[in-house]
Amino acid sequence: MSTSRLTPRFVVVGGGPAAGAAARRFAEAGEAVAVLADEPLAPYDRTVLSKGVLLDPAAPVPEVWPPDAGWRERIFVRRSTPVVALDPGRGVLTTEDGTTWAFDAVVLAPGAAARRLAVAGADGPGVLHLRDAADAARVSASLTEGSRLVVVGGGVIGLEVAAAARQRGVEVDVVEADPRVLGRVAPPAVADWLTRLHERNGVRVHTGVTPQEVLRDDGAVRGVHLSDDRVLPAHTVVVGIGVRPRTDLAEAAGLIVDDGIVVDPSMRTSRPAVLAAGDAVRVRGPGGSRGVRLESFTAAGRQGEVAAAVALGEDDAFTDVPWSWSDQYDASMQSMGVPPVDAEHVLLGDADAPFVLSLVGDRPVAACGVTTGPGIARPVRAAGPVIAHGVPLDVSALRAVGGDLAALARLLREASRG
Repeated sequence: MSTSRLTPRFVVVGGGPAAGAAARRFAEAGEAVAVLADEPLAPYDRTVLSKGVLLDPAAPVPEVWPPDAGWRERIFVRRSTPVVALDPGRGVLTTEDGTTWAFDAVVLAPGAAARRLAVAGADGPGVLHLRDAADAARVSASLTEGSRLVVVGGGVIGLEVAAAARQRGVEVDVVEADPRVLGRVAPPAVADWLTRLHERNGVRVHTGVTPQEVLRDDGAVRGVHLSDDRVLPAHTVVVGIGVRPRTDLAEAAGLIVDDGIVVDPSMRTSRPAVLAAGDAVRVRGPGGSRGVRLESFTAAGRQGEVAAAVALGEDDAFTDVPWSWSDQYDASMQSMGVPPVDAEHVLLGDADAPFVLSLVGDRPVAACGVTTGPGIARPVRAAGPVIAHGVPLDVSALRAVGGDLAALARLLREASRG
């Protein structure tokens, strides 16, 4: 076993947007930082995996850092270097090859792993997931024109895979256990709009059913047997049924975990020298409430920045209203905020461009909409400040402008200015 007490006082564990943002913040502050990544790549932009990479197998997977930034020389990336143990008390971690790394502070950004389909026949070739660049390459290679694909899961990833597959001439069925697609991330009006878009593009959407078995002939996938006893022919199955936070390292190190590594808004864990960020963390809410775990590129990046800043001795906190987007065909869905289960969903916009505000009383807590093209971005982004500050809204005035997205955005900006 070798011990590494190299120049970096700071270590970042991970290879996604949270890890990349944390490393950048350290480097921009003039500090050397070691990044230990599981994958054979430096931290990269994962948002392209279910979009550009599936549409074009030759599309590059861009790193999260500008290629010519001078501060990059202070980032030391160790690829294909899984971390297997963390000792917060001694300030060391151990990698798979037996090397120990000392640190003054460590930022954990291990991300999340795709949930597996637990039915007969799901283990083996032809049943794929989409979480990293290697997964994307396998899925992309399977999308041959005229082949048949069953996507299990009608969430964002499942629908993005379906859209890319149809654009490459693949026959697609989407299977969703809930009564509608996007049940966790979009209000019904937006989900219905996207369902119709997929159906117009030839996707067959099956809701309220679950896979019972992946059928095979001589090991190759031939179909999916559903709970209503139908069989959907398939050459490939892509499973998109959510993720689980990768918390094994944190749990073994004695950190507090609750469906995610528990952190405060400054991204501190239960151990002073350990911070955490990204899909693997649950940020405590006001008054120590359970809070939320986000699965968002932008939230992960901001959390990584906060974690590094706090490790550097600065005051910072993740108080952002989370924003996310999804591109499917020529449509864009955008969301701001996380509505509680008791929120009222108010449909604005029109049939061509549904825009939904989620309110508790007269105060907005979330916004979500979808349009052909990027036009929905204006009202959704304008909703951010009113959500952040809990500004009460006159919903009747918003309804009066109908489907004029620019006017909706203007009214929301005016409300945010008081």
